[in-house]
Amino acid sequence: MPSSKICIIGAGAAGLVTAKHAIKDGHEVDIFEQTDSVGGTWVYSEKTGCHSSMYKIMKTNLPKEAMLFRDEPFREDLPSFMSHEDVLEYLVDYSKNFPIQFNTTVNDVRRDGEKWKVTTSTNSNEPVSHFYDVVFVCNGHFFEPLNPYENSEFEGEMIHSHDYRRAEHFEGKTVVIVGAGPSGIDITLQVALTAFEVTLISKKAVHPVLPKTVRQIASHVKSVYENGVVTDEGERIYADVIIVCTGYVFKFPFLDSSLIQLKHNDLMVSPLYQHLCHVDYPDSLFFIGLPLGTITFPLFEVQAKYALSLISGTGKLPSDISEIQNFEARRLQGLQNPGAFHILIEEQWDYMKELAEMGGFEEWSYMETIRKLYCYIMSERKKNVIGYKMVNFEMNDDETDFRVVGI
Repeated sequence: MPSSKICIIGAGAAGLVTAKHAIKDGHEVDIFEQTDSVGGTWVYSEKTGCHSSMYKIMKTNLPKEAMLFRDEPFREDLPSFMSHEDVLEYLVDYSKNFPIQFNTTVNDVRRDGEKWKVTTSTNSNEPVSHFYDVVFVCNGHFFEPLNPYENSEFEGEMIHSHDYRRAEHFEGKTVVIVGAGPSGIDITLQVALTAFEVTLISKKAVHPVLPKTVRQIASHVKSVYENGVVTDEGERIYADVIIVCTGYVFKFPFLDSSLIQLKHNDLMVSPLYQHLCHVDYPDSLFFIGLPLGTITFPLFEVQAKYALSLISGTGKLPSDISEIQNFEARRLQGLQNPGAFHILIEEQWDYMKELAEMGGFEEWSYMETIRKLYCYIMSERKKNVIGYKMVNFEMNDDETDFRVVGI
């Protein structure tokens, strides 16, 4: 198999697992990372307005038994629900001896004849152009906040969860938190320990167990006024601080809009086949890690292996080109909300199975155990969002099942 010259943009989890398999397959690899360390979103910084969305105290929402790369387990002595420091340590160990160019920003990626021309810059130096056969875009999607209320008349303090770091900052304050996804819940539970009062507003705010200082309203914030928020029902809620936990949009500052378009309020990346391959360059331009509501690390690895199978020629694309071109239209037809284009959740298992089949590689048998863990955790989270992380998992001898033990 002839080797390819491969560019990987980003040294977070998606970029690192792609690099691991590309190097193993004998390709020549360059990884460009704009910061001075590996880990992407798992790197904590006290600074706000930077790439990191990590807060000071954070346990993973998935256990170590479900968010590992194949053949690379987490340390045995770690609890199932780890700190972000533990995950970063795992990624640093995983990336030993990788060809990473740190503090290097990718400014531009464009087609130049039969190659990809990638222009980078390091600090104040002049831009440098490189040429590659293949480009993997692994720049993450937790750095460009989606804040529908940023241009409001609110006179208090408004921050997006991207810039939340620690609960002490909100001591004695009346806080409204908008959005009850994983970050919204984590931040609610932390801020409830220091704030005077917390109101959690979201259509998903129907949790049976929350701290006594938290009021939850299963609604939507219709608007923000100078002293707080107004719900769909017209209720006005006063706030000193509003923390907006409404997720993130995609952003690729190095790709021209003639190559990639962001649709449906920048929540959909187009034109792609299988959330992964560029429709016009399906064997040389790939996006790893776009799907949301997934087990992340194992899914990144399956995506990377499928992409690499296309590069080597061992994997398959549909023989009918229209099947590639119509992937987006078919998926959008089945969605009520086009902004949910990349959200997989229950679809992720069939998605990974399909990629393994098309890629001609064996599906990881342990994935069924990961699926069982995932389903168990999602169920427990609905019942008790405070306590679901307060357990450890023990695997049986052949790792086909698990049992739950206390901490």
